[in-house]
Amino acid sequence: MGESKARLNRISRILAIIVCVIGLVMFVFGIGTYVFTSQQLGSQGITVSAATADDPGSLVGKPVNGPFTALAQANAINHHALAAGGGKTYAELPNVATSDGKTYNKDVAQESSTDGQAHAAGDPLSEQDAASYAARSTAQQAALLQASLFVSVLAFGVSVLIIALGLVLVMIALALLGTLPPKQKTQPASASD
Repeated sequence: MGESKARLNRISRILAIIVCVIGLVMFVFGIGTYVFTSQQLGSQGITVSAATADDPGSLVGKPVNGPFTALAQANAINHHALAAGGGKTYAELPNVATSDGKTYNKDVAQESSTDGQAHAAGDPLSEQDAASYAARSTAQQAALLQASLFVSVLAFGVSVLIIALGLVLVMIALALLGTLPPKQKTQPASASD
C-alpha cells in the first residue's frame, strides 16, 4: 500500500512539474508575442489621428504600438472614411467604374448613377461618378487598414490570454506540489537484511 502511494506521489510530482514548465513556456511565449506585435506595429510609424476636431480623443498624436492606440486609430480611420463616402461604407458605394476609374464598366441606368444620368459602358465617368469612385477607393483602403489594425488588436488579446493561462497553470502546478508530502529519501537496505 505504501509503495503504491509513493508511486502515485511521484507521478503527481512529475505531472505538476510538467504543467509548471508548460505554464512558464506559455507565459514567456505570450510576453514575446505581445512585445513582437508592439514592435512591428510601432515600426510602421503610425500616430493616432483625431476622429473629429471637436472630440479628438485622449490618444491623439501617440504612436500606434499597443491595443488601445490601434483601436483609436481604427476608429479615426472609420470616421474619416465614412465622411469621404458621404456616410456610406465600401459595400454601400456604387461600383460603376472600370479599374482605372476613368470609364463606366457597364451600362448604367439613370437611377444607378450618382449624377442621375444614364451612361453607356466605356463612356468617360461623369464628375459625380468619378467622385463616387474615388470615395469607394478611399473606403476600400480604409477597410483594409482597419482590418490590419484589428488583427494586431486580436494578437495583443491572444498574447494576454496566453500570459494569463500560463500563470494559471504555474499556480495550479505549485498548488499541487504544495499538497504532496515531502519527497522521502529511501534508505539503502543494510547487508544484514
